Amino acid sequence: MRLLLVYLWAPFANLLWYTHTVVMGTLSLLVWPFDKSGDKQFWCARWWCRLVAWSIFARIRVHGVERVRPDQPYVYMANHSSLIDTPALFAYLPYPFRIMAKRGLFYVPFSGWHLWTAGHFPIDRGNARKTVASLRRVIDGVRNGRSLAVFPEGTRTPDGRLQTFQPGVFKIAVNAGVPIVPVTIRGTFELLPKTTLAPRPGRVDVILGDPIDTTAYDDKRLGDLIARTKAVIQQTLDAERPAR
Repeated sequence: MRLLLVYLWAPFANLLWYTHTVVMGTLSLLVWPFDKSGDKQFWCARWWCRLVAWSIFARIRVHGVERVRPDQPYVYMANHSSLIDTPALFAYLPYPFRIMAKRGLFYVPFSGWHLWTAGHFPIDRGNARKTVASLRRVIDGVRNGRSLAVFPEGTRTPDGRLQTFQPGVFKIAVNAGVPIVPVTIRGTFELLPKTTLAPRPGRVDVILGDPIDTTAYDDKRLGDLIARTKAVIQQTLDAERPAR
């Protein structure tokens, strides 16, 4: 019976997802001229994603916010299991951050317009030179105080298990000289795996680990940094879920 209700509600949940995008994306554009810091637009994104979570009955809680400071930029690195991961981060990470995305996504109505105006980072993959220039802008932005949230796996897991972490995002943290915060997202694979568009209700935990200082690492030790970050996320996935 519960599965039947999930599939009956799925079209309405997806419609609400798009409706929230139009409404909050429009609000983000309206506040943009008055928002030099981007904080007001981040507020729009936060409530946009909370509305999305509520519409699919996802009960999201964040743990470990005391481990990060508002005056310190970080590169948040999270495991990627579901389309719900991005709303979970925007809705519940404690301080503003930016993301990287393919340049083409910045032209998508409402959501893409928000990405442009709120100062997120477009990655131009047209050729190697343009890609390198895009990544330099990301490094400069992070070095100048903008936190970044990324999925080092690069794509959603097909089976719920951690995939290989890509080195590029770790180079951004090392070159910018900012700490990495391992972020473990638990529960989103059960709610919305890659194989379906019918979200299920349930519990999601976003768990922030201790920041990892990157100043002792360089390209030669990048593998050690990747292994250390992945181990923290894997250990948190394997541990008991936090108390509510």
